[in-house]
Amino acid sequence: MEVHVQPRTRSKMFCGCAIAELNAAPNTHVCEICLGMPGVLPVPNKAAIEACLKTALALNCEIPRHTKFDRKNYMYPDLPKGYQISQYDLPVSVNGYLVVGARTVRIRRVHLEEDTGKLIHAGDKLHKAWESYV
Repeated sequence: MEVHVQPRTRSKMFCGCAIAELNAAPNTHVCEICLGMPGVLPVPNKAAIEACLKTALALNCEIPRHTKFDRKNYMYPDLPKGYQISQYDLPVSVNGYLVVGARTVRIRRVHLEEDTGKLIHAGDKLHKAWESYV
């Protein structure tokens, strides 16, 4: 199972842009970093990293000494720059577990990635299906 959770931060994962409200006009909370313009360098959001580490510790995960971010290249309409900054081979944490009653649920990894955009289609019947809460 894969669960996506949006940390409550004031800015996006790799730039200083404010997080857009659901009803914000399209393309109003973007900058050169969001758009992947040549020469720009993303900077990880410290508050998001701290939230991820707290989650990892709550899930009894191991915290490796080193972590890194990767570019995951693919084309999708809500991915304006053609790649997503994510973590694959060196995530923030690994090998955790959560005890639920008499069962132990293994956690393979907790990692950070950017969610570059959202497509909201008129007429969708799934209320708030684009967000996950834990």
